[in-house]
Amino acid sequence: MHLQKFTTIFLNNYAFFTKRNYNILVGEEFFMEKTKQKVIKRKPMKHKALFRTVSILLVILTSIFLVKLLCIGILGLKHIVSLCGILFLVEAFLLFVLNKRFKVVIKIPFLVLAVLLICVFSYGSYSLEATTRFAMKIAENISYEEKYYVYVVNSSGHSSADGLTASKLGIFDSKGKTLEEAVRLLKKKASFEEEKKYDDLGALFEDCTDGKIDVILLSSTLEEIASEEYTDLFYQLKSIGEVSVKTKANVKKSNVDVTNDPFLVYISGIDTYGSIANISRSDVNILVAVNPKNNKVLLVNTPRDYYVKLHSKKAFDKLTHAGNYGIEESITTLEDLYHTDIDFYVKLNFSSLIKIVDTLGGITVESKYNFAYDGHSFHKGKNTLNGSAALAFSRSRKELPLGDISRGENQEAVIKGLIEKVTSPSIITKYKRLLDTLGNSVVTNMSDVEMFALAKMQLASNPTWTVETKNARGSDAYKTAYSAGKTKLYVMDPDETSVNEVIQALNEILEEN
Repeated sequence: MHLQKFTTIFLNNYAFFTKRNYNILVGEEFFMEKTKQKVIKRKPMKHKALFRTVSILLVILTSIFLVKLLCIGILGLKHIVSLCGILFLVEAFLLFVLNKRFKVVIKIPFLVLAVLLICVFSYGSYSLEATTRFAMKIAENISYEEKYYVYVVNSSGHSSADGLTASKLGIFDSKGKTLEEAVRLLKKKASFEEEKKYDDLGALFEDCTDGKIDVILLSSTLEEIASEEYTDLFYQLKSIGEVSVKTKANVKKSNVDVTNDPFLVYISGIDTYGSIANISRSDVNILVAVNPKNNKVLLVNTPRDYYVKLHSKKAFDKLTHAGNYGIEESITTLEDLYHTDIDFYVKLNFSSLIKIVDTLGGITVESKYNFAYDGHSFHKGKNTLNGSAALAFSRSRKELPLGDISRGENQEAVIKGLIEKVTSPSIITKYKRLLDTLGNSVVTNMSDVEMFALAKMQLASNPTWTVETKNARGSDAYKTAYSAGKTKLYVMDPDETSVNEVIQALNEILEEN
C-alpha cells in the first residue's frame, strides 16, 4: 500500500519536472534564436569611428590641459577642483551621447561642442606651455655684453684694427670691470708701442686729433657721452673695429613673499636699441612699490641726470651713468639714495618698448602738455600711440616745461598705458605674440614661481589696485661726473626735501599692513 502510494507520487513529480525542463529548454532556445535574429538584423552605428575618435581626443586633451594648469600653479586648489568637477559632468554627458545609439542629427550639436572643447584645450595647453617657457626665459641670469670701439682719425689709412702695429694707444680709465679684458682682447688683434691712460675725455680726443696718440679704445657707454659732449672732436674720428666683453649680472636674490609681503621693483630702461644684453646708460629709472596686503602701488621716478654717489665707485655721477656699470650698480645706488632695499628688477631697452607697444596694437596715454619730438606730435589729453610714438613720448625732455621731471611723468603715463592694455580683454588675441615679444625684450630677477604666484593671487581675489605717484625733484647744475673724468656735465642736484618725501612715501607703502 505504502509502496504503491510512493511510486505514484514519484511518477507524477517526474512527469511535472520533465515537462517543465522541456518547456524551459524550448523557451531558451527560442529566446536565443530571436536574439540572434535581432543581432543579425541590427544595423551598425553610423560614423562610429568619428564619434569614438573625438571622444578619445577630448579626454586626452582635457587631461593634458588640467595637468599643465596644476603644474603651473596659477589657479588655487579650490578653483582646480571646481573646474575638474564641471568638466567631468559636461564631458561625461558628451561622451554618453556621442557613443550611444542616438540618431546622427541629434548627435551633431554635441559633436560640434566636443570639437570646440578640443580646440580650447589644445590652445590652452599650448598657451600654458608658452607661458612657462616665457617666465623661465626672462628670469634667466643672462650675460651682459659691453662693446668697446677702436677709433682713429678720419685721415688715417687704417681700416681695420687687425692692421694696427707700432701705434700709440689712448685709453679712458673708467675703472670698469671689463676694461682690462677689452684691452687684452684688442692686443690679440694689434700691437702697440705705448699705452696711455686718461681721466679726461676731452684731453683724450684732443691728443688723438693732434696726433699725440694714434688709436683710442672707447666703451660704447662712453661713446654716447662723447658724441653729446664733444661733438666736434668726436666726429673727426672713425671706428675701425670693436671688441666685446661679457659679464654675469650679480644681483642679490630676495626672499620676499610677493603675495603677502610688500616689495620694491626697479624698472630700468636702457638707452640702446638691439640686444637687451647690451650694457648702457639707464634712461628710465622708476621704482614700483607694491603692497599686496592693502592693494596699493606707488610709482617713483628719479630723473636720469640726478647727481648721486655711485655705490661701488664712491664717487658722484649722473644716475643714468650707473647703468654703464651694470644693473646692480643702478640698484645699489638707488638703495643708497632712498635708504631702502630693492627686491626685483625689470630691464628693457628702446627696441623692447617699440616691440611691446606694437604687439599690443598701441596704447593710450594722458599728456599734460602739447609738444612735438622726433617726428611725432602730442596734444594735451589722451593720445593713442604706436611703438615709435610711445618711445618718443618717453624720451622727450627739452621740449617739456620741467625737463627731466616732465619726462618722468610721461614715462609713468606709458607704464600705466601698458598696464591698461595688458589687462584689457583684447589681450586674448595677442597673448602668444606678446609672450614671444617679451621673451626676447625683457629680463628680470623675479623667478617664474614668483610671477605665477602674483598671477594666482590676482585671479583668486581680483583686487582693485590704487596707484599713486611720487617724483624726485632737483635743480640744474654743471659738475664733474665720474664717468667723464674731469669733464663737467649737465646734472640735476637733488632737492633734499623731495628725496625725503620719496623716502617717506616708500616707507608708508612698504611698511603698511
